[in-house]
Amino acid sequence: MDNRINKAEQREIERHKWIMSEAYGADVGIERATEDWLTHCAEEWRRSRQAHMLEMQRHEIERYKWIESEKAQRDLGRDAALDWIKKYAARWRDWYEAEYGGNEGEFHRVESPSCSTA
Repeated sequence: MDNRINKAEQREIERHKWIMSEAYGADVGIERATEDWLTHCAEEWRRSRQAHMLEMQRHEIERYKWIESEKAQRDLGRDAALDWIKKYAARWRDWYEAEYGGNEGEFHRVESPSCSTA
């Protein structure tokens, strides 16, 4: 398991620390919260976040396919999708990370009993 922590994950760990501290009635510390989040929450949260990103990306590809097919007055199908990937995928992922990787409250949260408290 890859335990490198990005900005979005750090924010989730800080939220997890707050929830744990509230449950215990005392500050649990960032180290304990990080360990608990990595053990109980990280895999599910990362999977959910990846699914969210892929859903949004598929929507953008479908939108691009429709626009380009309308311009060409025929269904471009797979060729338009591959064109979008070649031209825009890397920039789109950068945009996604900027938009959803560091902004509080933008990405839907994984809520599960094992992640809410220790």
